[in-house]
Amino acid sequence: MVRAERVILVGTADKGESARRRGLQELDELALLVEQAGGEVVDRYLQARDNPEVGLGPGALQEVAQRALELDSGVVVSNDDLAPSRLHQWARVLGPGTRIIDRTQVILDIFAQRAFSREGRVQVELAQLQYLLPRLRHSGTAPSRAGAGIGTRGPGETHLEMDRRKIRSRIKALEEAIETLQKERAARRRRRQHHRVPLITLVGYTNVGKSTLFERLTRRAQLAQDALFVTLDPSVHRILIPGVGPTLLTDTVGFVERLPHTLVAAFRATLDEVVEADVLLEVLDASKPTLDQQQEAVEEVLNDIGASHIKRIKVYNQWDKLPADTIKPQDGIAVSARYDQGFAGLYTAISHALEEFFIDQWLFVPWNDAVVWKRIYQEATIIARHDTEDGSRMLIRAPRAVLPGLIHLSDDL
Repeated sequence: MVRAERVILVGTADKGESARRRGLQELDELALLVEQAGGEVVDRYLQARDNPEVGLGPGALQEVAQRALELDSGVVVSNDDLAPSRLHQWARVLGPGTRIIDRTQVILDIFAQRAFSREGRVQVELAQLQYLLPRLRHSGTAPSRAGAGIGTRGPGETHLEMDRRKIRSRIKALEEAIETLQKERAARRRRRQHHRVPLITLVGYTNVGKSTLFERLTRRAQLAQDALFVTLDPSVHRILIPGVGPTLLTDTVGFVERLPHTLVAAFRATLDEVVEADVLLEVLDASKPTLDQQQEAVEEVLNDIGASHIKRIKVYNQWDKLPADTIKPQDGIAVSARYDQGFAGLYTAISHALEEFFIDQWLFVPWNDAVVWKRIYQEATIIARHDTEDGSRMLIRAPRAVLPGLIHLSDDL
């Protein structure tokens, strides 16, 4: 059995008790990330500074180096991203026996382990190489990292010995591949929109229960587990929402605080599913004390990809873990995806959010007009109908983009 790497976490925070608590919470999340990447956290070091953005001071680095020796730790993980120059400074103090990585590298490592599809692997490799390139530019060469552990895995692993020219060439090829993937996704979206139905997309922090909620709404088995970044490739399924009719539901990659910009850029093809949505279900874990941070992280990513303007319904998941007398949220819907609770309220909220998407119209459809009957059952909801000998006069609810075609095919009354 391979021994887990022994890791020391380090970070900085502003002075003051509230800043210290926030810093410790960030280290808690970093510990989860490291554990998901296969490491064992053996120590944590948080330094309070007047200017935390400059990173750990020389004295703090010396203390971390001593702890690494005492605890037999070969890896130090920084909660703050390390610029190449700072990485070089740290290496001089911590010594050649200690590998230094930052939060972004840990996240990239987890994504690499979770990337199973061609699309996922291409996107992760691009993010890895874009992250690696400026560090090569600083040092001039890439140290051999094959099999070295956290921060070294993934589709980009075989390219870590490449010189800068080859890496730039590979990045260009990956960018072209992603451009092709974007075109393929755009074509699939156009085919979906040919028979226009609303698109509902789940967004939220990683590991808040999006996949479980997706499973309940679609009644399909989904990989839902207590782990970070389980879903890298979006799943799209057609579902029926009471009072709405047919809709498409998409599950997407989970967000995280300070999601690396290289990942946001590389996963643009995937995140376009969010931008194209008619309604976003922002899933939150109501049972965690980091609720505000969850919302801030989601807001930041949605702003980055240009999706902050889309209608949003906040879904407070894991409500079953709270005391029974907890007051329900006024700005969203409380549900328990695990126990199928609160879904009536969620369906109602979705129906209200999509009111402008639909229009009601009376139509007369002869019994022998099979084409129109088929399209009505596929693309509309029958609200009321009055059958006659020649056909049926009915009130239907259909997407605004679809209704003109139905009217053209039928005898509009």
